Amino acid sequence: MTLKEFKKEFRLICTDTWGNTLEAWFECAAHLNEIAYPPKEWEYEQKGSGKDKDSYWYEFFDECDADELLEIGNFLFRYCSYLKFKGISY
Repeated sequence: MTLKEFKKEFRLICTDTWGNTLEAWFECAAHLNEIAYPPKEWEYEQKGSGKDKDSYWYEFFDECDADELLEIGNFLFRYCSYLKFKGISY
């Protein structure tokens, strides 16, 4: 899945900006963690088994390669920072 495809899907399902962003980012990081190391600035630490089969994003990210996961994850990392700056976090 490309970043463009991800953004399109994200816009369609997003009802809770902060919660949906975190879910997607954590799932992306868990998938990336199985094939490469997530960037240190993400501060990702695997809890439990990592990937969550109940996550909306599980199947989407399961089909991505490391480069796609990194691109999407970096976008989500920046978006989380933006949401915190705007006070849209809880």
